[in-house]
Amino acid sequence: MVNNYSRNSEQERDEVPNTYGFFVSPNELEMEESVKASVARRREQKWLDMFARWATFIDSRFDKVKERCRKGIPPSVRGQAWYHLSAAKFRHENADRNCPTGSVFNFYLTQTPASHVVDDIRKDLARSFPDHEMFRDDGCGQQSLYDVLKAYAVHDPDVGYCQAQAPIAAILLMHLPPEQAFWVFVQINEEYVKGYFSDGLMAVKEDALATELLIQRVTSKGHRLLKKLDVDPILYTLDWYMTLFSRTYRAPQLFRIWDMFFCEGVKVLFRLALVIVRETLEIGPADTVSKAHKCDNAMDLVALIKQTAKQLPFETLLIKMDKLPLS
Repeated sequence: MVNNYSRNSEQERDEVPNTYGFFVSPNELEMEESVKASVARRREQKWLDMFARWATFIDSRFDKVKERCRKGIPPSVRGQAWYHLSAAKFRHENADRNCPTGSVFNFYLTQTPASHVVDDIRKDLARSFPDHEMFRDDGCGQQSLYDVLKAYAVHDPDVGYCQAQAPIAAILLMHLPPEQAFWVFVQINEEYVKGYFSDGLMAVKEDALATELLIQRVTSKGHRLLKKLDVDPILYTLDWYMTLFSRTYRAPQLFRIWDMFFCEGVKVLFRLALVIVRETLEIGPADTVSKAHKCDNAMDLVALIKQTAKQLPFETLLIKMDKLPLS
């Protein structure tokens, strides 16, 4: 998977890592929003309190968990929040309890998947977020990324490895140690987007068709244009869904999406896709809607939809996702 953000050598010399580990220009660094230390500590403590009483919050105070996820999880506890929200912690502990060696992940690392799987994983290591300090130029994260992807290929040899999995695993490693990242990765593959990476991609194709039906409900005008130009929904949803929008948004916006995704599931991807399409084709900026209705072929319209996704104000997207009239 080719990273969206290429940089020349002169740019690289001037760039510095931001809060999230991505190399950015000094100007971009200055523009990044920051949260007051006192506010950050207060929010962190709320999450620590929830971790201590996790079962209670999940069983009887889930609306509070969802509310805090939608506000955005504090970076300092985000990894552990994902580990808890995905139930990876529970699955990890249960699996290791029944493992003779004490660690399923470490056992998997002693095994070797098919040679073509290993080759495919190695090819993608340097392509996954080369603008992040962990993954650039043989950074420490590349070995961890290899370990997580290899372990999953051993865990589920029927799926093995798919190129779209690499950025997902890389993002998890930005927040968690490899063993915990592996178990969250397992949960994503087997609970959140089950079947997305199987041969034939049937599950993601089914979700693309489901998205088309929902588009008809939320923007009949937009749906008519899509049908007029014979736009297959897989053309714009495939990359969004298979990479969990990791090739569309960067930190911190992407992490906010994942905060909601781990709490509410795949419907978060649907809601975001629906808002993007509706904004592009019907109720967004007038010049964008005008361009959409002047498109005379499917590929131009798909390109506009994908471009609009990156240009719409992110906080506005979140608000409209929350208000989307879906049951």
